[in-house]
Amino acid sequence: MRPTQIQEINKRIKYVVSLSKQIPWYAKKYKELGINPDTIKTPQDLLKAYEKGFYTTPQDLPNLMPQYPVFGQYFLTSGSVGKPKIVALSSDDKERLIREYTPAWKTFIKEGDIILTLLPSSPAISGVTVTESFSKMPVKVFHLPLPIGKDVNTFLEYWKLFKPNSLMGLTTSVYRLPLLLTEKGMEAKQLGIKKIGVGAESSTVERRKRIAEEFDARVYDFYATSENGLIGYEKEPFSDDHLITIPETLVFLVKGEEEVSKNENSEVIVTNLYRSGEKPLLPLINYKIGDWAKCIEKDEESSVVTIISEIRRETAYLAGAKLNPQEVEAVIDGLGEFKGLLSGEYCIINYNDTDRKAVAEIRLEARKPLTSEQKTQISQQVRQKIYEANIPVYHMAEIVKDAKLITSVTEPGQLYKGYEHLIKPGKPKRLITL
Repeated sequence: MRPTQIQEINKRIKYVVSLSKQIPWYAKKYKELGINPDTIKTPQDLLKAYEKGFYTTPQDLPNLMPQYPVFGQYFLTSGSVGKPKIVALSSDDKERLIREYTPAWKTFIKEGDIILTLLPSSPAISGVTVTESFSKMPVKVFHLPLPIGKDVNTFLEYWKLFKPNSLMGLTTSVYRLPLLLTEKGMEAKQLGIKKIGVGAESSTVERRKRIAEEFDARVYDFYATSENGLIGYEKEPFSDDHLITIPETLVFLVKGEEEVSKNENSEVIVTNLYRSGEKPLLPLINYKIGDWAKCIEKDEESSVVTIISEIRRETAYLAGAKLNPQEVEAVIDGLGEFKGLLSGEYCIINYNDTDRKAVAEIRLEARKPLTSEQKTQISQQVRQKIYEANIPVYHMAEIVKDAKLITSVTEPGQLYKGYEHLIKPGKPKRLITL
């Protein structure tokens, strides 16, 4: 990295840490860990603080928002237990998002392009984020919210009206669109869409190549989250090398408390960086989002990761909604009389069916052979409890119907039947992504 980049990162770290000192949760954490925040001035200092236990998690989000009087726009993220997580944007947060996305868009979006975005609308944040991110570019953008856009007749109506040459959307939504079009006797290539950005969920290079082939378009992958904005983006389609949005974003890759070397897969730790004077509504420092990635390039002196690949999210994705293994575990613990019939072992198998719908198949292992009636009762109760706790999953599976939730009880020892080749010795595998 250039010295000027490091200097800018250092300046922003000091500023974000100064903001955190005013937030009770952060102040308490510094005190508990014996860390003087005034000594955190560089990425190395931030990494040392992480090694001492200074980090944030999704569960901490409600406690991390400052109380200074600025306009804020609030959103709900998907896939949480009990209720969605709350995230917020101030006008300065939006400026940071624009700075993150603009270099990424410029790799393939040109002046005069007409862009159609198929993303969820508020209270989800992704539609607002992407639309706002184009605001400093000379392009035309039309946001067709996901529940409306999934109706192929409505999609074609707006396509005829705006004639977009670019498309942005959830990977699953874009992947399913060609199949929906064939029901109307139309091929995706006929749309004239030549540039596509996909993201918000992990995808393979093979899947993105399939999208590209069916649309006859260039497809770029974006690693973005509700809490952090755009973390990384592909500069070249199908490279799977994601450039980190420095200096707006700081990324470490760690295993346990130790940072990793190049070509190692490990946990993603993210810090949102701001310019001096900006007032963010969600200052995240050393945020353990729960994702994993491979380190492709890093600055050895500062430990700052600059390129990542093979991004994996330890959660099942259902067309934008999320289902975490921990949610299944919580449901098992709350099954009452049925709990004693199960071994406690479980897994989620995440894939797309022949209709290209995102599927989460939850398997629970029986403690002993059960009757068909008992298995059905348990499966139905698990599905009901998942829906009660995770409204976004219910919405995508039962209302929008872009996803499916399947629950089943297996015989003892049959939990991974059909997927034994994917199971390695060690801790149980809770999520199998196909």
